[in-house]
Amino acid sequence: MRFQYFYSVLVTNSALALLSTLAAAKAPEQIFEQVSPSVVIVDIFDSKDEFIGQGSGVVIGVGQVITNCHVAKRGKSRQVRQSGKTFSATMQYSDPSRDLCQLNVPDLRAPPVVMGTAKKLKVGQRVYAIGAPEDLELTLSEGLISSLRPHDGAEYIQTSAAISLGSSGGGLFDDQGQLIGITTFYNAEGQNLNFALPVDWIGELPKRAQGAPMVAKKSGLVWLNRVVALEYKQDWQGMLKLSQQWVKSEPISADAWFSLGIAHKNLKQYEQAIKAYRSALRIQPEYADAWNNLGNIHNNIKQHEQAIQAYREALRIDPKYADAWNNLGIAYGKLKQYEQAIAAYREAVLIEPEKASSWYNLGEAYSRQGQQDKVLEIYQTLHKLDLQIAKAYSNAFILPSTK
Repeated sequence: MRFQYFYSVLVTNSALALLSTLAAAKAPEQIFEQVSPSVVIVDIFDSKDEFIGQGSGVVIGVGQVITNCHVAKRGKSRQVRQSGKTFSATMQYSDPSRDLCQLNVPDLRAPPVVMGTAKKLKVGQRVYAIGAPEDLELTLSEGLISSLRPHDGAEYIQTSAAISLGSSGGGLFDDQGQLIGITTFYNAEGQNLNFALPVDWIGELPKRAQGAPMVAKKSGLVWLNRVVALEYKQDWQGMLKLSQQWVKSEPISADAWFSLGIAHKNLKQYEQAIKAYRSALRIQPEYADAWNNLGNIHNNIKQHEQAIQAYREALRIDPKYADAWNNLGIAYGKLKQYEQAIAAYREAVLIEPEKASSWYNLGEAYSRQGQQDKVLEIYQTLHKLDLQIAKAYSNAFILPSTK
């Protein structure tokens, strides 16, 4: 039943959804006014009660502050500052492997933030980081989500929003002022990188903190930060070597094998990439991103039937995975199965109506079928989304038909 709607209704509803989303975004000053009362400064003291540094924290409940463990565990004791007042704080929960710690601050009366989720984030989405750089009060920096990397069952966030020393443990917020991550300043491979731990991990913190003590070893996050830094530099040989070390250190880490697959793929070592993704999936069969990436490899080497199977697995796990729907459409298009390609692309644009590339692919599939009326309708949508892509689309699928 999903594919029986008239296409004009699809275009209209998608355009309205896009416009309503844009209209609802709050201005930066509104975001800061809304959430800054819930972001605090965390002061750290040594065994002699001497100040040794500061970080940031976010109020998530009455008297409850979340921050990074590398902030909270840096010294012997800690205090929280908010609105010129200082409050004693004690450790409540600790999960060093995820770098998340929760402080108990019984006298703090700051309002808690509104919790969002990292599960629906998209690359390119506007975000705001709020924290207290060293020797400064709260500051706001604006940026975009530059990368989303699956890790430990959630999306690890890389952002262009500036995060300085002292801002670690602060909040990353969406354009509604909802908390989507806990910011972390990190220096890896000679680069200052801005990360945020997914807000979804906060709810898991009490249960994980009550688990058995973890063996002291390099955290998966430490490996991941270094790997992402090399990926950012497009140093594929360096990423390959480091991912191999990660796999050797943590052979049952699906994320380590996933990173190895990315490195092999970018070095055009496709058979090794397939083996790496298959290893990740043996460890974590419900790893939608690994299925999607595996499908991309099969598409690259013209194994389109295998690609379709992989994309279908990704979509079984996550039916709202727009990229997997788009990639599925590409695979069907390579097999000249345009009806199935159109159905897949339509799912992609229903989920992400603002993504011009999926609309372009849908229009191309209609063009292959000779449905020029649909081609023209899609041009109107593309003209609103991206003028450059709309022009390329017109040159490819509209102007040739008028000659």
